[in-house]
Parts: sequence; structure tokens; C-alpha cells
Amino acid sequence: MTTSILTVLLAISAAQPQEDYVVKSNANLVLLDVSVTGVGGVPVAGLSRDRFSVSEDGKKQIIKQFSAADTPVSMGFVLDMSGSMQHKVGGVQRAVNAFLAASNPDDEYFLIGFNDRPKFGLDPAARPFTRDRNAIRSAMYGMKAAGKTSLYDGLGSALEHIGKSKFERRFLILVSDGRDTASEMTLQDIVFEVRTHPVTVFTIGLFTDEDPDRNSGVLKRLAKVTGGRYFNPITAEDIEAACLAIAKDIRARYTLAYTPPESGKPGVRKIHVDLTRVPSEPRLAVRARTEYQVETTN
Repeated sequence: MTTSILTVLLAISAAQPQEDYVVKSNANLVLLDVSVTGVGGVPVAGLSRDRFSVSEDGKKQIIKQFSAADTPVSMGFVLDMSGSMQHKVGGVQRAVNAFLAASNPDDEYFLIGFNDRPKFGLDPAARPFTRDRNAIRSAMYGMKAAGKTSLYDGLGSALEHIGKSKFERRFLILVSDGRDTASEMTLQDIVFEVRTHPVTVFTIGLFTDEDPDRNSGVLKRLAKVTGGRYFNPITAEDIEAACLAIAKDIRARYTLAYTPPESGKPGVRKIHVDLTRVPSEPRLAVRARTEYQVETTN
């Protein structure tokens, strides 16, 4: 049997109708959060299970479980608090506040700020997750921008921490200019980590074309691998619009699960999720995790 951190334990709640399964821990499957958007990036709800298809390494897979339910999620805010962000802290704060205002009251949160090293906003031992939005806001306002940028270490800490959450649906919002100057982890390390964790990462790049610390390539890559989305807002209104779009995206996502094929070797598996088109329907965009890492085989 193949094993991987992404290969998760899931099950169907038999009390739910066929098109509204709730996915929970119980069987050896790969879990995918899938976003479908239409004109203007507006999320599209109400699609049936038979519209979706999934392939791994080019081979079609059987969708074993399906859910279109808006269930609570675990959410981590991963915020760049380095010196290069001193004049962008207001933008970071607007991003978090906009998302919190649009999120589900049953969601749970945590917060990590990173500069020379990552630092949790709330004590991870005493309060690993909270539904108290004001606690998250207070922790964020207490962070000061200074020092270098340990982006990879910050994201690595967030990936490890969110794996302890009680909810299967897990998301991170990373706000940064994208440049790393202080991490012990490398880009190769953090790409490996996002491949092995069942987490969707949304990235927000706060920079202009003239910003010497910008690195949109890293932020785009992290979002694409995990099935998230990259944003580069310029104005305060753009920042709030981006976070509102993320909140709506999460609420309208579909959850699919399939049994991974046994290839007999570890490595990167490529995933492609597609949607059957309806002639009268406008073109729809589908976003989901594009790859995952199999670490060991038995």
C-alpha cells in the first residue's frame, strides 16, 4: 500500500443524501478541495458529482466520495512581518480583517507571523486553535514588522500545526512580498512539504513592480500546487476584494476523494480535476491540487 501525509483517512456519513456526503476520517483515500468559478471569478455552486472527473498520472480515477456541503474549516494566517513589510502592515491587517468578517463563525483559526523566525500569535500549546476572531485580531495588531524574512520556515510551521486541527478541510492564507532571506528551509524543502500536506494555500503578494523584495513566482507556485489562488492587490479595496473572494471560494468548494493507485514507488503524483461541459453553460474554471508526494511504499 502507498502511504503519504496527503493520503488521508476519510468516510461518508450515511445519513447524508448521495450528492451531499460529509467527508470524515475512516478510509485510505486522497482528499481534494475543488473550486469551480464562472464569469468574473464568481464561485459556482450546485454542480452534481457526475460532472467531475479526476485523473492521477494521466489515469482516470473513480470518485469514491463527494461533498458540496459548506462545512467548518481550519484556517491559518501566515503573515510576513519582516522589515520589508513595514509600510505594508496596514495592508496585512486589512487582509485578515476582511477575511474574518466574511468567514463561517464555526471556523477555527491560528496565526503565525514571521521575520527572523516564525512566531505564533497565540500560545500553540495552550490555545492551538480559536474561534475567537478578536483574539486573532489582537494577536495580529501586537506584531511589529522588523528584521529578515523566514517565509519558508513560517509556512513550514503553519503546515505542521494545521495538521493537528479537528477539521478535515484545511486552508492557509500567506501574505508576503515573496522573498525569503532567513529560513533554514529551502524552496525545495517547502515545495516538498506542501505536496505532502492536505492543505490548500492561498497567497497574497503585497508589492508593486518596483519592489526589490517581490517574488511572485514563489507565491504563485505554492498556490497552484495546493489548488489555491494567488492575488496581487494594489489598493486597500483590492485587498478586501481578494479576501472576500477567498472566503467565498472556500465556502463554495467541492470535496472529492479517490483511492490512490499503487504504483510501487515513492515520488510525485500528478493530479488533474476536470469538469464535463454543458453546451449552454459559460466556460467554468476548475482549481484543485495539482500534485502530491508519496513518501514510502509497502
